[in-house]
Amino acid sequence: MGSLSYVCVDCGLTGTKAVVISSRGEELGSALDKTDVVARGDTNEIAMDTQWRKTAGVIRQAIARAGVRASDIAGVGASGHGGGMYPLDANGKPVCNAFTSMDSRAQGILDRWVREGVSCYDRTRHHPWAGQPIPQLRWLKENRQNLFDRIRWILGAKDWVSFNLTGEPSAESTDASNSGFVNLLTGGCDPEILKAFGVPEVSGMLPALRKGHDMVGKVTAAAAEATGLPSGTPVIAGLYDVMACALGSGVYDAGKYSIIAGTWNINTVFEGRLVDTAPSVKCSLGTDGSLYAYVESSATSAGNLEWFVDRVIRAFAPELSNDRIYQLMNTEVEKIGPADSGVLYMPFLYRSHLSRSMDASFFGIRAEHGAFHLLRAMMEGVVFAHRRHLDVLTASGLSRRAAVLSGGAVNSPVWCRMFADITGLTIEAARASQAGALGVAVCAAVGTGAFGGFAEAVGQMVAEGKTYTPDAGVRETYQRKYAQFSRIIDTLDAGE
Repeated sequence: MGSLSYVCVDCGLTGTKAVVISSRGEELGSALDKTDVVARGDTNEIAMDTQWRKTAGVIRQAIARAGVRASDIAGVGASGHGGGMYPLDANGKPVCNAFTSMDSRAQGILDRWVREGVSCYDRTRHHPWAGQPIPQLRWLKENRQNLFDRIRWILGAKDWVSFNLTGEPSAESTDASNSGFVNLLTGGCDPEILKAFGVPEVSGMLPALRKGHDMVGKVTAAAAEATGLPSGTPVIAGLYDVMACALGSGVYDAGKYSIIAGTWNINTVFEGRLVDTAPSVKCSLGTDGSLYAYVESSATSAGNLEWFVDRVIRAFAPELSNDRIYQLMNTEVEKIGPADSGVLYMPFLYRSHLSRSMDASFFGIRAEHGAFHLLRAMMEGVVFAHRRHLDVLTASGLSRRAAVLSGGAVNSPVWCRMFADITGLTIEAARASQAGALGVAVCAAVGTGAFGGFAEAVGQMVAEGKTYTPDAGVRETYQRKYAQFSRIIDTLDAGE
Protein backbone atom coordinates (compact mmCIF):
# COMPACT_ATOMS: atom_id res chain seq x y z
CA MET A 1 0.00 0.00 0.00
CA GLY A 2 1.36 3.43 -0.94
CA SER A 3 1.40 6.17 1.64
CA LEU A 4 -1.92 7.97 1.98
CA SER A 5 -2.60 11.14 3.95
CA TYR A 6 -5.30 12.10 6.44
CA VAL A 7 -6.26 15.62 7.45
CA CYS A 8 -7.01 15.74 11.16
CA VAL A 9 -8.57 18.68 12.99
CA ASP A 10 -8.50 19.27 16.74
CA CYS A 11 -11.00 21.81 18.08
CA GLY A 12 -9.63 22.82 21.47
CA LEU A 13 -10.63 25.63 23.78
CA THR A 14 -7.16 27.17 23.52
CA GLY A 15 -6.27 26.48 19.92
CA THR A 16 -7.72 25.09 16.70
CA LYS A 17 -5.28 22.86 14.90
CA ALA A 18 -5.05 20.89 11.67
CA VAL A 19 -2.44 18.18 11.11
CA VAL A 20 -1.73 16.12 8.01
CA ILE A 21 -0.66 12.59 8.95
CA SER A 22 0.45 9.78 6.67
CA SER A 23 -0.76 6.18 6.80
CA ARG A 24 2.61 5.40 8.41
CA GLY A 25 1.79 7.78 11.27
CA GLU A 26 4.18 10.53 10.18
CA GLU A 27 3.28 14.17 10.78
CA LEU A 28 3.63 15.88 7.39
CA GLY A 29 2.45 19.40 8.18
CA SER A 30 0.35 21.34 10.65
CA ALA A 31 -1.17 24.73 11.37
CA LEU A 32 -2.59 26.32 14.51
CA ASP A 33 -4.86 29.28 15.21
CA LYS A 34 -6.13 30.64 18.51
CA THR A 35 -9.67 29.64 19.44
CA ASP A 36 -11.64 32.81 20.19
CA VAL A 37 -13.53 32.11 23.41
CA VAL A 38 -15.84 34.78 24.79
CA ALA A 39 -15.64 34.56 28.58
CA ARG A 40 -17.75 36.81 30.81
CA GLY A 41 -18.45 35.63 34.34
CA ASP A 42 -20.23 32.28 34.08
CA THR A 43 -20.53 32.63 30.30
CA ASN A 44 -18.05 30.81 28.06
CA GLU A 45 -18.95 30.83 24.37
CA ILE A 46 -17.56 30.46 20.86
CA ALA A 47 -18.91 32.25 17.77
CA MET A 48 -19.59 29.26 15.53
CA ASP A 49 -19.14 30.88 12.11
CA THR A 50 -15.86 32.44 13.21
CA GLN A 51 -14.71 29.08 14.49
CA TRP A 52 -15.46 27.40 11.17
CA ARG A 53 -13.53 30.10 9.24
CA LYS A 54 -10.54 29.52 11.50
CA THR A 55 -10.86 25.76 11.05
CA ALA A 56 -11.00 26.08 7.27
CA GLY A 57 -7.95 28.33 7.39
CA VAL A 58 -5.78 25.93 9.39
CA ILE A 59 -6.82 23.02 7.15
CA ARG A 60 -5.67 24.95 4.07
CA GLN A 61 -2.39 25.95 5.75
CA ALA A 62 -1.65 22.43 6.98
CA ILE A 63 -2.19 20.94 3.51
CA ALA A 64 0.11 23.56 1.97
CA ARG A 65 2.83 22.92 4.53
CA ALA A 66 2.54 19.16 4.13
CA GLY A 67 3.09 19.46 0.39
CA VAL A 68 0.76 16.55 -0.37
CA ARG A 69 -1.15 16.08 -3.59
CA ALA A 70 -4.93 16.22 -3.53
CA SER A 71 -5.04 12.63 -4.77
CA ASP A 72 -3.07 11.51 -1.68
CA ILE A 73 -5.67 12.80 0.81
CA ALA A 74 -7.74 9.73 1.66
CA GLY A 75 -9.86 11.09 4.50
CA VAL A 76 -10.55 13.88 6.96
CA GLY A 77 -11.93 13.95 10.48
CA ALA A 78 -11.94 15.92 13.70
CA SER A 79 -11.64 15.63 17.44
CA GLY A 80 -12.95 18.27 19.77
CA HIS A 81 -13.36 19.32 23.36
CA GLY A 82 -15.92 17.21 25.21
CA GLY A 83 -19.10 18.77 26.53
CA GLY A 84 -20.62 22.02 25.38
CA MET A 85 -23.15 22.36 22.56
CA TYR A 86 -23.27 23.79 19.05
CA PRO A 87 -26.99 24.40 18.23
CA LEU A 88 -28.25 24.71 14.63
CA ASP A 89 -31.60 25.79 13.25
CA ALA A 90 -33.55 24.04 10.49
CA ASN A 91 -31.47 25.87 7.86
CA GLY A 92 -28.18 24.66 9.34
CA LYS A 93 -27.34 28.08 10.78
CA PRO A 94 -26.13 28.72 14.34
CA VAL A 95 -29.00 29.51 16.70
CA CYS A 96 -26.59 31.34 19.03
CA ASN A 97 -22.97 31.11 20.07
CA ALA A 98 -21.79 27.66 21.07
CA PHE A 99 -21.72 26.93 24.79
CA THR A 100 -18.30 25.51 25.71
CA SER A 101 -17.57 22.90 28.37
CA MET A 102 -16.30 25.72 30.60
CA ASP A 103 -19.66 27.51 30.67
CA SER A 104 -21.15 27.38 34.17
CA ARG A 105 -24.49 29.18 33.76
CA ALA A 106 -26.29 25.91 34.43
CA GLN A 107 -24.70 25.35 37.86
CA GLY A 108 -27.82 26.57 39.66
CA ILE A 109 -29.90 24.05 37.75
CA LEU A 110 -27.50 21.27 38.78
CA ASP A 111 -27.75 22.36 42.41
CA ARG A 112 -31.53 22.21 42.13
CA TRP A 113 -31.41 18.72 40.62
CA VAL A 114 -29.26 17.55 43.54
CA ARG A 115 -31.74 18.98 46.06
CA GLU A 116 -34.65 17.39 44.22
CA GLY A 117 -32.90 14.04 43.75
CA VAL A 118 -33.05 14.22 39.94
CA SER A 119 -30.54 11.71 38.55
CA CYS A 120 -30.03 9.32 35.67
CA TYR A 121 -26.84 7.76 37.01
CA ASP A 122 -28.22 4.25 36.52
CA ARG A 123 -28.40 4.99 32.77
CA THR A 124 -25.52 7.41 32.07
CA ARG A 125 -23.14 6.14 34.81
CA HIS A 126 -21.96 9.63 35.60
CA HIS A 127 -23.39 12.69 37.26
CA PRO A 128 -24.21 15.77 35.16
CA TRP A 129 -21.85 18.74 35.21
CA ALA A 130 -22.39 22.34 34.16
CA GLY A 131 -20.37 21.98 30.95
CA GLN A 132 -22.61 19.25 29.55
CA PRO A 133 -25.23 20.08 26.91
CA ILE A 134 -28.25 18.71 28.82
CA PRO A 135 -28.07 21.20 31.73
CA GLN A 136 -27.05 23.91 29.24
CA LEU A 137 -30.15 23.16 27.17
CA ARG A 138 -32.30 23.28 30.30
CA TRP A 139 -30.78 26.69 31.10
CA LEU A 140 -31.55 27.87 27.57
CA LYS A 141 -35.12 26.59 27.85
CA GLU A 142 -35.67 28.42 31.14
CA ASN A 143 -33.88 31.63 30.22
CA ARG A 144 -33.91 31.96 26.39
CA GLN A 145 -37.05 30.10 25.30
CA ASN A 146 -37.07 31.87 21.90
CA LEU A 147 -33.62 30.45 21.10
CA PHE A 148 -34.43 27.00 22.49
CA ASP A 149 -37.51 26.78 20.25
CA ARG A 150 -35.41 27.43 17.12
CA ILE A 151 -33.03 24.52 17.66
CA ARG A 152 -33.18 21.70 15.12
CA TRP A 153 -29.84 19.99 15.71
CA ILE A 154 -27.53 19.72 18.73
CA LEU A 155 -23.92 19.08 17.73
CA GLY A 156 -20.58 18.78 19.52
CA ALA A 157 -17.45 20.76 18.69
CA LYS A 158 -16.09 18.26 16.17
CA ASP A 159 -19.58 17.63 14.74
CA TRP A 160 -19.77 21.30 13.77
CA VAL A 161 -16.62 20.78 11.68
CA SER A 162 -18.10 17.65 10.08
CA PHE A 163 -21.33 19.50 9.30
CA ASN A 164 -19.47 22.28 7.51
CA LEU A 165 -17.43 19.74 5.56
CA THR A 166 -20.38 17.58 4.49
CA GLY A 167 -23.59 19.57 4.93
CA GLU A 168 -24.93 16.65 6.99
CA PRO A 169 -25.56 16.71 10.78
CA SER A 170 -23.85 13.84 12.59
CA ALA A 171 -23.12 12.62 16.10
CA GLU A 172 -20.66 10.09 17.47
CA SER A 173 -20.90 7.68 20.38
CA THR A 174 -17.91 8.67 22.57
CA ASP A 175 -18.88 12.34 22.45
CA ALA A 176 -22.61 11.76 22.93
CA SER A 177 -22.10 9.41 25.88
CA ASN A 178 -19.65 11.81 27.53
CA SER A 179 -22.32 14.48 27.07
CA GLY A 180 -24.92 12.42 28.94
CA PHE A 181 -27.23 11.58 26.04
CA VAL A 182 -26.51 7.84 25.98
CA ASN A 183 -27.88 5.00 28.07
CA LEU A 184 -24.73 2.96 28.59
CA LEU A 185 -26.77 -0.19 29.21
CA THR A 186 -28.19 -0.03 25.67
CA GLY A 187 -25.50 2.00 23.90
CA GLY A 188 -28.06 4.35 22.34
CA CYS A 189 -29.52 7.78 22.97
CA ASP A 190 -32.27 7.54 25.56
CA PRO A 191 -35.34 9.86 25.52
CA GLU A 192 -36.01 8.95 29.16
CA ILE A 193 -32.79 10.74 30.19
CA LEU A 194 -33.94 13.90 28.48
CA LYS A 195 -37.40 13.59 30.01
CA ALA A 196 -35.95 13.22 33.51
CA PHE A 197 -33.91 16.42 33.11
CA GLY A 198 -36.84 18.39 31.73
CA VAL A 199 -35.81 18.70 28.07
CA PRO A 200 -37.79 15.94 26.28
CA GLU A 201 -37.91 18.07 23.11
CA VAL A 202 -34.17 17.49 22.60
CA SER A 203 -34.80 13.85 21.65
CA GLY A 204 -35.59 14.94 18.10
CA MET A 205 -32.59 17.25 17.93
CA LEU A 206 -29.92 14.54 18.11
CA PRO A 207 -28.51 13.03 14.90
CA ALA A 208 -28.22 9.25 14.72
CA LEU A 209 -25.15 7.95 16.54
CA ARG A 210 -22.13 6.77 14.57
CA LYS A 211 -18.81 5.25 15.62
CA GLY A 212 -15.62 7.30 15.37
CA HIS A 213 -14.38 5.51 12.25
CA ASP A 214 -17.74 5.60 10.43
CA MET A 215 -17.96 7.76 7.33
CA VAL A 216 -20.56 10.53 7.81
CA GLY A 217 -20.33 12.15 4.38
CA LYS A 218 -18.01 13.63 1.79
CA VAL A 219 -16.44 17.06 1.41
CA THR A 220 -18.79 19.35 -0.52
CA ALA A 221 -17.72 21.71 -3.28
CA ALA A 222 -18.22 24.69 -0.94
CA ALA A 223 -16.11 23.10 1.78
CA ALA A 224 -13.45 22.18 -0.76
CA GLU A 225 -13.20 25.81 -1.84
CA ALA A 226 -12.94 26.98 1.77
CA THR A 227 -10.38 24.41 2.95
CA GLY A 228 -8.34 23.24 -0.05
CA LEU A 229 -9.53 19.68 0.53
CA PRO A 230 -10.50 17.73 -2.60
CA SER A 231 -14.24 17.65 -3.18
CA GLY A 232 -15.60 14.19 -2.41
CA THR A 233 -13.01 13.36 0.27
CA PRO A 234 -14.51 10.95 2.84
CA VAL A 235 -15.26 12.51 6.25
CA ILE A 236 -15.25 10.27 9.32
CA ALA A 237 -17.15 10.93 12.55
CA GLY A 238 -14.05 11.40 14.75
CA LEU A 239 -13.76 11.23 18.53
CA TYR A 240 -13.91 13.58 21.47
CA ASP A 241 -10.43 14.72 22.43
CA VAL A 242 -9.74 12.43 25.40
CA MET A 243 -10.57 9.32 23.35
CA ALA A 244 -8.58 10.62 20.36
CA CYS A 245 -5.48 11.18 22.52
CA ALA A 246 -5.78 7.72 24.06
CA LEU A 247 -6.06 6.07 20.63
CA GLY A 248 -3.22 8.17 19.21
CA SER A 249 -0.96 7.02 22.03
CA GLY A 250 -1.87 3.40 21.31
CA VAL A 251 -4.46 2.79 24.06
CA TYR A 252 -7.80 1.47 22.84
CA ASP A 253 -8.30 -1.74 24.82
CA ALA A 254 -8.29 -2.81 28.47
CA GLY A 255 -4.55 -3.42 28.78
CA LYS A 256 -3.17 -0.07 29.99
CA TYR A 257 -4.10 3.30 31.41
CA SER A 258 -3.92 6.34 29.18
CA ILE A 259 -2.39 9.22 31.16
CA ILE A 260 -2.47 12.67 29.57
CA ALA A 261 -0.26 15.24 31.29
CA GLY A 262 -1.14 18.49 29.59
CA THR A 263 -3.05 21.47 30.91
CA TRP A 264 -5.48 18.84 32.20
CA ASN A 265 -4.61 15.82 34.28
CA ILE A 266 -6.54 13.07 32.44
CA ASN A 267 -6.45 9.41 33.40
CA THR A 268 -8.45 6.96 31.31
CA VAL A 269 -8.99 3.22 31.51
CA PHE A 270 -11.07 0.95 29.28
CA GLU A 271 -13.12 -1.87 30.76
CA GLY A 272 -15.59 -4.39 29.39
CA ARG A 273 -18.05 -4.07 32.28
CA LEU A 274 -19.95 -1.33 34.02
CA VAL A 275 -18.70 -0.74 37.56
CA ASP A 276 -19.75 1.57 40.38
CA THR A 277 -17.30 4.43 40.78
CA ALA A 278 -16.79 7.61 42.77
CA PRO A 279 -18.99 10.54 41.64
CA SER A 280 -15.99 12.26 40.05
CA VAL A 281 -15.43 9.48 37.50
CA LYS A 282 -16.98 10.08 34.08
CA CYS A 283 -18.00 6.98 32.15
CA SER A 284 -18.62 6.92 28.40
CA LEU A 285 -18.53 4.51 25.51
CA GLY A 286 -15.02 3.59 24.41
CA THR A 287 -13.38 4.12 21.06
CA ASP A 288 -15.28 1.49 19.06
CA GLY A 289 -18.24 1.05 21.41
CA SER A 290 -17.21 -2.40 22.64
CA LEU A 291 -15.67 -1.17 25.91
CA TYR A 292 -16.48 1.51 28.47
CA ALA A 293 -14.11 4.39 29.13
CA TYR A 294 -13.65 5.60 32.72
CA VAL A 295 -12.04 9.03 33.07
CA GLU A 296 -10.70 10.74 36.20
CA SER A 297 -9.46 14.26 35.58
CA SER A 298 -8.87 17.81 36.77
CA ALA A 299 -6.80 20.82 35.70
CA THR A 300 -3.80 19.86 37.88
CA SER A 301 -1.13 18.72 35.44
CA ALA A 302 1.57 20.27 33.25
CA GLY A 303 -0.29 23.57 33.10
CA ASN A 304 1.38 24.27 36.45
CA LEU A 305 4.80 24.20 34.78
CA GLU A 306 3.58 26.41 31.93
CA TRP A 307 2.39 28.93 34.53
CA PHE A 308 5.75 28.84 36.35
CA VAL A 309 7.69 29.37 33.12
CA ASP A 310 5.43 32.16 31.84
CA ARG A 311 4.81 34.05 35.09
CA VAL A 312 7.99 33.44 37.08
CA ILE A 313 10.98 32.44 34.94
CA ARG A 314 10.20 34.88 32.13
CA ALA A 315 9.88 37.73 34.63
CA PHE A 316 13.58 37.34 35.42
CA ALA A 317 14.98 35.77 32.23
CA PRO A 318 12.86 36.95 29.28
CA GLU A 319 15.72 36.33 26.86
CA LEU A 320 15.71 32.55 27.36
CA SER A 321 14.01 30.46 24.68
CA ASN A 322 11.55 27.74 25.65
CA ASP A 323 13.99 25.09 24.45
CA ARG A 324 16.75 26.48 26.67
CA ILE A 325 14.43 26.79 29.67
CA TYR A 326 13.28 23.18 29.44
CA GLN A 327 16.80 21.91 28.75
CA LEU A 328 18.08 23.74 31.83
CA MET A 329 15.13 22.53 33.89
CA ASN A 330 15.73 18.87 33.00
CA THR A 331 19.47 19.07 33.62
CA GLU A 332 19.25 20.84 36.96
CA VAL A 333 16.24 19.01 38.36
CA GLU A 334 17.91 15.69 37.58
CA LYS A 335 20.81 16.67 39.84
CA ILE A 336 18.40 16.82 42.81
CA GLY A 337 17.41 13.39 44.07
CA PRO A 338 13.95 12.54 45.44
CA ALA A 339 15.36 12.49 49.00
CA ASP A 340 17.38 15.72 48.60
CA SER A 341 14.45 18.03 49.12
CA GLY A 342 11.39 17.90 51.34
CA VAL A 343 9.55 20.64 49.45
CA LEU A 344 6.00 19.71 48.44
CA TYR A 345 3.85 21.44 45.84
CA MET A 346 0.06 21.44 45.65
CA PRO A 347 -0.88 21.79 41.93
CA PHE A 348 -4.18 23.61 42.42
CA LEU A 349 -3.90 26.70 40.23
CA TYR A 350 -7.45 25.80 39.22
CA ARG A 351 -10.15 24.23 41.33
CA SER A 352 -10.12 20.44 41.51
CA HIS A 353 -12.24 17.84 43.24
CA LEU A 354 -8.97 16.43 44.60
CA SER A 355 -9.24 19.18 47.22
CA ARG A 356 -12.26 21.20 48.28
CA SER A 357 -10.26 24.03 49.81
CA MET A 358 -6.72 24.31 48.48
CA ASP A 359 -5.07 26.72 46.09
CA ALA A 360 -1.61 26.10 44.61
CA SER A 361 1.00 26.15 47.39
CA PHE A 362 4.57 25.20 48.29
CA PHE A 363 5.22 23.55 51.67
CA GLY A 364 8.53 23.01 53.42
CA ILE A 365 10.76 25.62 51.78
CA ARG A 366 14.00 26.14 53.68
CA ALA A 367 16.99 28.44 53.28
CA GLU A 368 19.02 25.84 51.36
CA HIS A 369 16.39 25.44 48.66
CA GLY A 370 16.61 27.15 45.30
CA ALA A 371 14.56 27.53 42.14
CA PHE A 372 15.23 24.00 40.91
CA HIS A 373 14.11 22.50 44.21
CA LEU A 374 10.81 24.29 43.61
CA LEU A 375 10.67 22.99 40.05
CA ARG A 376 11.30 19.42 41.21
CA ALA A 377 8.58 19.81 43.84
CA MET A 378 6.23 21.14 41.16
CA MET A 379 6.90 18.19 38.87
CA GLU A 380 6.47 15.73 41.73
CA GLY A 381 3.26 17.46 42.86
CA VAL A 382 1.74 17.07 39.39
CA VAL A 383 2.50 13.34 39.44
CA PHE A 384 1.11 13.03 42.98
CA ALA A 385 -2.14 14.55 41.64
CA HIS A 386 -2.21 12.00 38.82
CA ARG A 387 -1.71 9.27 41.40
CA ARG A 388 -4.64 10.58 43.46
CA HIS A 389 -6.82 10.23 40.36
CA LEU A 390 -5.44 6.76 39.63
CA ASP A 391 -6.20 5.77 43.22
CA VAL A 392 -9.84 6.64 42.59
CA LEU A 393 -9.91 4.33 39.56
CA THR A 394 -8.11 1.58 41.47
CA ALA A 395 -10.63 1.80 44.33
CA SER A 396 -13.33 0.97 41.77
CA GLY A 397 -11.50 -2.16 40.67
CA LEU A 398 -10.00 -0.47 37.59
CA SER A 399 -6.37 -1.27 38.30
CA ARG A 400 -3.66 -1.67 35.65
CA ARG A 401 0.09 -2.33 35.79
CA ALA A 402 1.16 -0.07 32.92
CA ALA A 403 0.25 3.21 31.28
CA VAL A 404 1.00 5.21 28.16
CA LEU A 405 1.90 8.81 28.99
CA SER A 406 1.15 11.61 26.52
CA GLY A 407 1.06 15.39 26.71
CA GLY A 408 3.76 17.91 27.50
CA ALA A 409 5.38 15.84 30.25
CA VAL A 410 6.71 13.26 27.78
CA ASN A 411 9.30 15.80 26.60
CA SER A 412 11.07 15.48 29.96
CA PRO A 413 12.80 12.15 30.73
CA VAL A 414 13.09 13.26 34.37
CA TRP A 415 9.34 13.74 34.57
CA CYS A 416 8.63 10.41 32.85
CA ARG A 417 10.78 8.64 35.44
CA MET A 418 8.84 10.38 38.21
CA PHE A 419 5.59 9.05 36.74
CA ALA A 420 6.95 5.51 36.90
CA ASP A 421 8.51 5.82 40.36
CA ILE A 422 5.58 7.62 42.00
CA THR A 423 2.72 5.61 40.48
CA GLY A 424 4.53 2.27 40.52
CA LEU A 425 3.42 1.71 36.91
CA THR A 426 5.50 0.82 33.90
CA ILE A 427 5.30 4.00 31.85
CA GLU A 428 5.60 4.18 28.07
CA ALA A 429 6.17 7.71 26.79
CA ALA A 430 4.08 8.29 23.68
CA ARG A 431 6.18 9.31 20.68
CA ALA A 432 3.47 11.21 18.84
CA SER A 433 3.66 14.94 19.49
CA GLN A 434 0.07 15.27 18.26
CA ALA A 435 -1.58 12.23 19.85
CA GLY A 436 -5.12 13.52 19.36
CA ALA A 437 -4.60 14.14 15.65
CA LEU A 438 -2.97 10.73 15.27
CA GLY A 439 -6.01 9.15 16.94
CA VAL A 440 -8.24 10.79 14.34
CA ALA A 441 -5.90 9.60 11.58
CA VAL A 442 -6.19 6.03 12.90
CA CYS A 443 -9.99 6.33 12.75
CA ALA A 444 -9.81 7.74 9.22
CA ALA A 445 -7.47 4.96 8.07
CA VAL A 446 -9.79 2.28 9.47
CA GLY A 447 -12.94 4.00 8.23
CA THR A 448 -11.67 4.37 4.67
CA GLY A 449 -10.48 0.76 4.50
CA ALA A 450 -6.72 1.23 4.65
CA PHE A 451 -6.60 -1.13 7.65
CA GLY A 452 -8.92 -3.87 8.84
CA GLY A 453 -9.32 -2.59 12.39
CA PHE A 454 -7.80 -0.59 15.23
CA ALA A 455 -5.25 -3.23 16.20
CA GLU A 456 -3.78 -3.28 12.69
CA ALA A 457 -3.92 0.51 12.28
CA VAL A 458 -2.33 1.22 15.66
CA GLY A 459 0.37 -1.37 14.95
CA GLN A 460 1.28 0.42 11.72
CA MET A 461 0.72 4.07 12.67
CA VAL A 462 1.55 4.45 16.37
CA ALA A 463 5.25 4.05 17.18
CA GLU A 464 6.19 2.72 20.60
CA GLY A 465 8.04 5.15 22.85
CA LYS A 466 10.66 4.78 25.54
CA THR A 467 9.65 2.68 28.55
CA TYR A 468 10.32 3.63 32.17
CA THR A 469 10.07 1.03 34.92
CA PRO A 470 9.67 1.92 38.62
CA ASP A 471 12.92 2.18 40.59
CA ALA A 472 12.56 0.27 43.86
CA GLY A 473 15.42 2.31 45.32
CA VAL A 474 13.40 5.53 45.44
CA ARG A 475 9.98 3.96 46.01
CA GLU A 476 10.02 4.38 49.80
CA THR A 477 10.99 8.05 49.54
CA TYR A 478 8.18 8.77 47.13
CA GLN A 479 5.70 6.80 49.20
CA ARG A 480 6.56 8.97 52.20
CA LYS A 481 6.25 12.17 50.16
CA TYR A 482 2.95 11.08 48.67
CA ALA A 483 1.60 10.31 52.14
CA GLN A 484 2.60 13.83 53.26
CA PHE A 485 1.03 15.33 50.13
CA SER A 486 -2.24 13.47 50.80
CA ARG A 487 -2.19 14.28 54.50
CA ILE A 488 -1.90 18.03 53.83
CA ILE A 489 -4.91 17.90 51.51
CA ASP A 490 -7.00 15.78 53.86
CA THR A 491 -6.13 17.89 56.91
CA LEU A 492 -6.90 21.23 55.29
CA ASP A 493 -10.09 19.94 53.70
CA ALA A 494 -11.23 18.57 57.07
CA GLY A 495 -10.80 22.01 58.63
CA GLU A 496 -12.59 23.81 55.82
